[in-house]
Amino acid sequence: MHQFRLALLALVCPSLATGTLWAQSAPPPRITVVMPPGAKAGATVDFTVTGQELNNVEGLYFSFPGARVEVLAAADAPKDPKAKTKGGKAPAVMNRKFRVAIPGNAPLGTHDLRVVTKGGVSNPRAFVVGDLDEVVEKETNDDVPVAHRIELNTTVSGVISTPTDVDYFVFTGRKGQRVVVSCLTTSVDSKLPALVQVFSSDAAARQLGFSRGYANNDAVADALLPADGDYYIRVCSFTYTQGGPDYFYRLSVGTAPWIDAVFPPLVEAGRGTKVTVHGRNLPGGVLDPKATLDERPLEKAVVAVKAPGDPLGDPLAPQRLAFRGFVPPPSALLDGFEHRLRNDAGVSNPALVGIARGALVIDNDANDSLAQAQDVPTPCEIGGRVEKKGDRDCYRFRAGNGQVLSIELFADRLGSAMDMEFTVHNAKGDKLADQDDNPDILAPQLFNRSDDPPRLRFTAPADGVYTLVVSSKEAFLNYGPRHVYTVRIGPDEPDFRVIAMPMSNFQIDSVVLGQTGHQGFTIFVGRSGGFTGDVTIAAEKLPKGLTMRPQVIAGNQKQAAAVISAAADAPPYVGPIRLMAAATIGGKKISREVRAASITWSVNQQQQNTPTVTRLDRELIVAVRDKAPYTLAAEKTQFTVPQGNRISIPLQVTANDYKGNVQITALALPTGMALQPVTIGSGQKGTINLDSKTTVLPGNYTVVLRGQTQPPPPNQQPKPGAPRNIVQTAPPIAVTIVPKQLAKVAAPQNNPKIKAGGQTEVVIKIARQFGYDGPFKVEIDPKATKGIAASAVTIKAGADEAKLMLSAAPGTPAGSNASVTVRVTAMFNDTLPVVHEAKFSVAIVK
Repeated sequence: MHQFRLALLALVCPSLATGTLWAQSAPPPRITVVMPPGAKAGATVDFTVTGQELNNVEGLYFSFPGARVEVLAAADAPKDPKAKTKGGKAPAVMNRKFRVAIPGNAPLGTHDLRVVTKGGVSNPRAFVVGDLDEVVEKETNDDVPVAHRIELNTTVSGVISTPTDVDYFVFTGRKGQRVVVSCLTTSVDSKLPALVQVFSSDAAARQLGFSRGYANNDAVADALLPADGDYYIRVCSFTYTQGGPDYFYRLSVGTAPWIDAVFPPLVEAGRGTKVTVHGRNLPGGVLDPKATLDERPLEKAVVAVKAPGDPLGDPLAPQRLAFRGFVPPPSALLDGFEHRLRNDAGVSNPALVGIARGALVIDNDANDSLAQAQDVPTPCEIGGRVEKKGDRDCYRFRAGNGQVLSIELFADRLGSAMDMEFTVHNAKGDKLADQDDNPDILAPQLFNRSDDPPRLRFTAPADGVYTLVVSSKEAFLNYGPRHVYTVRIGPDEPDFRVIAMPMSNFQIDSVVLGQTGHQGFTIFVGRSGGFTGDVTIAAEKLPKGLTMRPQVIAGNQKQAAAVISAAADAPPYVGPIRLMAAATIGGKKISREVRAASITWSVNQQQQNTPTVTRLDRELIVAVRDKAPYTLAAEKTQFTVPQGNRISIPLQVTANDYKGNVQITALALPTGMALQPVTIGSGQKGTINLDSKTTVLPGNYTVVLRGQTQPPPPNQQPKPGAPRNIVQTAPPIAVTIVPKQLAKVAAPQNNPKIKAGGQTEVVIKIARQFGYDGPFKVEIDPKATKGIAASAVTIKAGADEAKLMLSAAPGTPAGSNASVTVRVTAMFNDTLPVVHEAKFSVAIVK
């Protein structure tokens, strides 16, 4: 795989094949705007990239193979006139131009584009490969008389350059055509809150179509043309308060299909299934008067789809999110695949179809009351929708006394604009449980909060029939074919998904390694079905010169860090790496591919815990350059300490070409662990202290130390032209926090009686702690116990007591009391004994 990618880069950046010196000392590029943000497959297009640190550009990296890139001459790359220089340094923001030949077989959809320079590789920007002819907006087009004329079935790339800017377009259509006008903004990494209108060109200037907020800031309008002639499209920023270079859009105008909804929204893995598609200009579609959007009937068509999951195919395929569209953080942990339709005018947008883990049940649309509840088996997954005003759906299932069922509902995470809730009722109709808001998130830089309720672990109080009632708080306002949901009912199915991002918590970033250097990723673990186990992150088939130690994320963590390292002779590289996450669930090793994400727009560092604008990326990309300016390493990388102890870590900062101080902090420390930053001079040694405190839960952790040369003040953004902050990480440090106890031990308190030479049975009970479910060895301490003996017994895994048979030695005098010390031992990590003791007295009787 990597040889193929390097060949691609040799085409994009010819200097890669001729041994150009890559400068790790140069800052990596950062990009904000690509204009146009897409191209037709097979076309050659000139476009401009706006960003920072775009000197020494070598080419571009696309997440699809085969693109050929020419970096245009400096004369063709004028600087941004608004950018200011300081002290002769490069401007804060600059433009670079490129000419790109898109291969004819490039997959349709949204891809990632990155700029490659001697300083590394940039963050991604969305780049859409389409099948329509493409043009760039012609200014000035801010009024009807100067509207930009386009052909039907064309894509236009434009920008709302000021808050009050308005762009007009005109096209010629025929009576009866249904013209779809999609204006992508959020989906192409733009800040624009688009408002789109379609008007007739007659004296009445009738509004035939209107849209805003179709999905995030995207807009999708359509118009049924009443006559042959010209029609106008108006694009602006909603409320006229936002505009500028970052407020661009991708406007497609035509009669190609548009998919608004797929029902059911999920299908069983590996099986061919017929689904109903609602949308516009659907091949074979018929109008469905019951399905409306913006007061217009949608078409529906029944099509066949097949989810990945062939037993003879890739076993990881059903656990992927194979979707070339915009994926925001709330949807980032889903599994699914895309489906498109085609007609004579072109190919539709992608529709996401989920993958059911078990038997699929479809909402029968006649289950609005407890009396009409639809019977469903357990386990099952339900595909439902709020199809009419005030709709609610009731599902009846059976459960045995004490049976625990996990109930989880997905809607907002599927892209359905609904605030859902659900309740559980017994056969009499009494409400036993309800679930509403879920405040849990992974982190501000991967802000995945949704309006879906949290998972419910429902324990049936008796044998019988129970009813799940699903509803939306907005069901009297928002309903129809796009308002779909899914529900899982069944026993806990522990599982996980993992996402990796560049280290920065607040700004756009990328991962660039220097030779002998180390760089980190922030790792997020999405846990489901009650999964609380450790997850190990490792790499597969890394490019030459790159290594990565397996690194453990403790079962109580949802955020951690992982480090990749470059050898002293690592060759230049720009391309993907593959990380895998592994865990043991139910005694079986489970592997999941690590997904990639990045921040789309930086936020002010001063505003702590401000959610960033983030999305999933197509690949996890790294770059390798020449020698790192300095190398940070710990002299010892494995520590095992009792809970609450301090850890002293000796460090070395090895100077390469950087001379100065390095401030040492840590990335994503475990909850409760504290570190006081220290400063070490280049070429010097120092020590950093980690305080594990008693609040740090026992477990296996990976600690990643981070060095900075010019950390910005906590309440300020870095100033243009200021010295660069050179960031390096140390190789990962494995820290095992050993608990002082794994259970509370309860010994008999009623002075059990025993005759000399006789036996008696006592029960030793435990209350487990810290999620430990392994066995305990129970024995008496012969040195602390006189006259009483017992054979060791085991409290089995998951159990909470064992019976210990005590024997009194013959001749033990009656009337005396023997003190017994019982020792209960667990093996933490299967290797470290954790010993608990309890004492009780035994009365010796005649």
